[in-house]
Amino acid sequence: MRVGGSALLLRPGGPLTGALRAPASKSVTNRLLIMAALADGTSTLIAPLDSDDSRAMRNCITALGARVKSADGRWEITGTVGAPRTPDAPVDARLSGTTARFVTALLTLSPSGGTVDGRGHLRRRPIGPLVAALSSLGAGVSATDGGLPVTVEGGGLEGGVVDVDVSGSSQFASALLLVAPYARADVVCRTRGRSADDYIALTAALMSEWGAGITRDGSDWRVRSGTGYRARTVEVEYDASAAAHLFALGIASGGAVTVTNVAARSHQPDARLPEVFAAMGCDVTRDGPAVTVTAAHALRPIDVSLGAMPDMVTTMAVLAALAHGTSVLRDVGVARLHETDRLDALAAELGKVGVKAEAQPDVLVIHGGSARGPARLDTYDDHRLAMAFAALGTRIEGIEIADPGCVAKTYPEFWDDAARLGASWEERQ
Repeated sequence: MRVGGSALLLRPGGPLTGALRAPASKSVTNRLLIMAALADGTSTLIAPLDSDDSRAMRNCITALGARVKSADGRWEITGTVGAPRTPDAPVDARLSGTTARFVTALLTLSPSGGTVDGRGHLRRRPIGPLVAALSSLGAGVSATDGGLPVTVEGGGLEGGVVDVDVSGSSQFASALLLVAPYARADVVCRTRGRSADDYIALTAALMSEWGAGITRDGSDWRVRSGTGYRARTVEVEYDASAAAHLFALGIASGGAVTVTNVAARSHQPDARLPEVFAAMGCDVTRDGPAVTVTAAHALRPIDVSLGAMPDMVTTMAVLAALAHGTSVLRDVGVARLHETDRLDALAAELGKVGVKAEAQPDVLVIHGGSARGPARLDTYDDHRLAMAFAALGTRIEGIEIADPGCVAKTYPEFWDDAARLGASWEERQ
């Protein structure tokens, strides 16, 4: 269901329970689209994520010469054999950070380059470290005040050793690595700065599966020139981040939620979040691909590093607000550079429900246990804030969530799935 109002007033109605599939991974879908666009032959992605972000990526690779057909939950992508064309016009990343960064790197392999632009808050998100890294490998790339639009001259990458500052985003390294097999010489990517390094490892694992020669030595990644991607047929695994939002609905409401399609082995860092739920007192069980998280009788506060999974600071902050005591969420400074400054946004919005949250440069401290409504919570056009606040609304009376439709960025069916678990609400204009 597409929610029709400008806000939703959640109605707490007891424990949310049920079993359902999480959507396909956005992180994996967008990486596979880049590799399929560069591959030799036609690849098939089975059950990919169909969301605003993945549509943005799909439209961009089409503009660069990949041919995409969609039918029956499958996307067939005929690649460019490492030679994307020069687009006829600037390509639009919409609101997708992964699209903006990955397509900027992809454009360096085109004959004459082009321009990548975006909308709204995406224009304020940093891209300067990627511009610097690509430039050091021989590409002509320039940005506007360190953000979009970005102009790329094209003509290919020379290769060599490059330092990439990933303190603002691991996507800077992932973007460079994804195109590195098509450089004229080997690429050694050296990362500096603290980031969600597991997302770089996710990129490398997928690259290897698709035929690229990539190895790791400490913080260095070496990609062999000439080891391009081979077309494949793959089913896109579940989205661990989306699954966490579903689990949170059950935890906050005192229920139990089962996600039925959890990958046996996943490189997604957010796949480890159920371990954090267990540390808060929840019961976590697994039966094959089905993982069930049952709410704790009383949530325990937690002191935890989310450096590997900073996207989850929104969900963990809401659950910490419901736990009696002080929780400390560490290594989350990068969340200040996402769709909005998530730390300041969380502090402001949790304050509306009587929960004191201290947004420090790299830490969020939450003094939980006092949450109460009513309150209208702003979402800052941020999908993860909207989904996290939904969990709060299953527990606290009078929670109104502004702009609930922003979840379409990565999880268009979120409200449908919340309703399947028993959530209810009233649409407000």
